[in-house]
Amino acid sequence: MKRLMFILLISLSLMAFGAKEGLEAGDKFPEMTLYNTKGEVVGSSKEHLGKITIYNFGASWCPPCKVEKPLLNKFYNANRDRVNVVSIMIDTDGRAVDKFFRDNPMDFPHYFDVGQRLANKFLIRVVPTTYIVDENGINLARIHGATDWSGMTVEDIEGLKE
Repeated sequence: MKRLMFILLISLSLMAFGAKEGLEAGDKFPEMTLYNTKGEVVGSSKEHLGKITIYNFGASWCPPCKVEKPLLNKFYNANRDRVNVVSIMIDTDGRAVDKFFRDNPMDFPHYFDVGQRLANKFLIRVVPTTYIVDENGINLARIHGATDWSGMTVEDIEGLKE
């Protein structure tokens, strides 16, 4: 019996370590429904096809997110004709998200991850986590942790296609 339990434990561990860690570069970015902080459907990821789109998963309680978002906002404002930025907040309380964006206004849209469905779907384990998706909906990159967007260019992102 002990041997069977040991084999089962090892098998489960190997399956867990072999599990895919979210989307990889080259994967089709799945469609997702976007919600406001009241839990109402307000959009879809399909609306962002046609331009490079940066999907930034964060949280109001996350110190690196508070540093990254203003840099991402500057990048967006400098490149908004070529790039979409979509913020998805994985907080459990929509009021915290509203307060965050009231205190830290951004020019790109932000959405609420109702019930953390998207965080689970995309296996978000670290915030911020960012997906960079091309104009055809193909994932170019996944970034765990904050990014310094101040030195980034659209050409840098387009270089990910190669």
